[in-house]
Parts: sequence; structure tokens; C-alpha cells
Amino acid sequence: MSLGIISAEQAAAIRGLTPQRSAPALPQPVGAPTIGYVLGAITVLVAMGWFLADRWEWLGAGGVLAVVVLYAALFVAVGGRLRREGFSTASGFAVLLAVAMVPIAVVALNELLQWFPATPAAGCRVQPMNVTADFSFWGCRGLEVTIELTTLLAALVGLRATRFPLLAAPIAALLLRGVFLVADGVLRGEVGRLSAAWVWAAGASLLVAGAYVLDRRQPEDEDYALWFHLVAAFAGVIATAILLNSFEQFRHLLVPAAFVAFTFSLRMRRFVWTLVGLGWFVTYLGWLAADVFKDTPFFPIVLAALGLGVIIATVWVQRNSAMLVARFGGLGGDARPAFPGGVGLLLLPALVAALQLPAARFADRELRRESAASMRMYGAMRARRDAEVRRARREATGQAVPSRRPETPPPRLP
Repeated sequence: MSLGIISAEQAAAIRGLTPQRSAPALPQPVGAPTIGYVLGAITVLVAMGWFLADRWEWLGAGGVLAVVVLYAALFVAVGGRLRREGFSTASGFAVLLAVAMVPIAVVALNELLQWFPATPAAGCRVQPMNVTADFSFWGCRGLEVTIELTTLLAALVGLRATRFPLLAAPIAALLLRGVFLVADGVLRGEVGRLSAAWVWAAGASLLVAGAYVLDRRQPEDEDYALWFHLVAAFAGVIATAILLNSFEQFRHLLVPAAFVAFTFSLRMRRFVWTLVGLGWFVTYLGWLAADVFKDTPFFPIVLAALGLGVIIATVWVQRNSAMLVARFGGLGGDARPAFPGGVGLLLLPALVAALQLPAARFADRELRRESAASMRMYGAMRARRDAEVRRARREATGQAVPSRRPETPPPRLP
């Protein structure tokens, strides 16, 4: 434009064809009002829990239901009034408290109407001695499913009414719990330790995919995806801990998993995945130092050289950050954060977990059989030990000790 080749209007039109890359909004500091709202909400929940736990039998199911419905209506009314007066955060916390009343109301209503058994049936949990116990999903998990679906529906309605991002936290937690309920129904109550690890992994994969979709679609001034990222990271850490404790060969996947976490964190601007990636990388180095190369004197030197190389590579990336951002960028064509592979790549761990579940179920059965055999052996050894202790006590006190075999009485003389 300064050379006189195009006019100012043409330059403005050309700039309009390029999507604007808006800078990420800086997180707002937590102020005193927010702290007060949180403390008040926690106090209300503790008071309600204490009251209901102490007075449930005295009130009865009908009384509990009446109290909970009254408080929920009060919270909704207060939330609406606060929202009309411009206190959106306080209104959101009031609605969150109303949502927290829903599970208690469902439990009380079930106690009145007897929809589902109050206690799980005998076959709900697979015992070590009985790996083929009968399993009725609705008899065993019907109340849980009803509670979680009702609470999820209430949270979604509250989120739509208030647009309070914190309501996304219980929604993410309930969705993760829903993954476990589905797995429990498919495996017929046989979700053991190894199966649970893959269910945790599948839940983390599904939640991070949902968080990615929210990141791409949510308004810039509202961050619902944050809570999905946090719950997904928590599930991923739990799955990692169980799998690494059970399968040593999976530890070699920690480095590529950490690289994916770092890439995802940089592209999506989510620091929580940086922490997860650092945890995976440090865990792998600790395993190498403590187990694999503990007797190798040159491993610390190699490790130090590797660390120095990482520092040099980081300096190079920092110096060429403008070029790297221009070439690879973290934004899609619509100026929103994007991740290579998108939802398909993020759902890949869920697919792997689904394929591993049958083998994990079989391994859990074997572990239960071994546990049952160990319990029987331990019980027999303890019974013999107790018998020997009782025999020793009788001998020490001079009491007659019954013989192991009944003696034949001597014949009587004529």
C-alpha cells in the first residue's frame, strides 16, 4: 500500500480474508467474592449432609424429600434473583447447590416408592469364591443410574439457564461415572483391577475428546472445557498408575505419551496436560534409573547429556518460535485451537481400551481364582495354628489333652 500498488480499501479487504488469530484470554485472578461464594457453598453442603445423616431416620423418607425439595426451590429462587441483579457468579453457585440436592431427593423418593432395592443384591459384586454370580444390571445398578441421569439432567438445565462454567465439573464427573456403569453392564459386574484400568483409560479418552470439541465451539468468554480437561487428566493419571503397576512393558509408552501430552498442551493452551506429560516423563526416567540401569555406572552421564540436549533444543525452539508458529501454528482455519488428528486421534485410546477389556476380564478372573485359593490355604494354615496353640495351652496348664485318635479301651477281665 505504501508503494502505491493497492489502495487502502483493497488492503483492508485482503486483511479481511485472513482469519483473525485472537490472543488467548488471560485467566482472571480469584477474588475475595469468589472465595466467599466457595466457602458459603461448602458450608451449606456440609450443614445439609450433617443434618440429613443425623436426622434421616427421624424425618423419614417423606420428611427428607420435603426438606430437600424446599431447599432446592429456595436455591433456585435465590439464584434467579441474584442473576437479575447482576451477580452471575453467586447465581451460579446457588444453582449448583440446587443441583446437589437432586441425588438426595432421588434416594428419598426411591425409599418411598421402592423402585430399586436399597441394598445391592447378592450377585451384584463378584466374590473371589464365585466368579459366575448372577448379575442383574437394573437390580444392582438401577438406583445409581437413576441418580446419575437425574443429576446430569439437572446440571445441564442449570448450565443452560445460568451459563456458569463450574457446572461443567459435575457433568464431566457424571459422564466418567457413566463409562464405568456401561462397562459394568457389559462385563456383568466383573470389573476387576485390570478391567478398571482400561475403563479409566477409556473414560479419559472420551472426556478429552469432549473437551476438544468444547474448546472448538464454546464462546471465548466462557470456559466449560477446562473442567473436562481436569477430570480427563485425573482419569488418565489413575489409569497410568494401575497399568504401570500391572504391565511393565507399557512403561516404554510413557515417553511418546508425554510428547503427545506436551503437543496437546501447547496447541490447546491447557497447562494441565503439561503437568501430566511431565509426570509421565519423570516416571519413565525414575523407572530407568531405579530398575533398568541401576547397576550401570554410565547411565547418570547419559541422562545428564540427554537433559542438556533437551535444554539446547528448548532454546532453539524459543529462538525460532515465530517461524514455528507461522509454519505449524496452533490455530485452525477458524482461528480456534486445533490438534492434529482431531477427535479421531483423541478417541484412539478408548478404542484400544475396548479391545483390551476381554483379555483384562479373563485376567481378573484368574486373579480372583488365585485369591480364592490363597484364602483357602491361609484359612487351613490358620486353623492348624490355632489348634496347635490350644493344645500347647492345655499342656501348659496340666489339662488332659485329647489324643488325635481315640484309644481302644482295654478288655475287662472276668
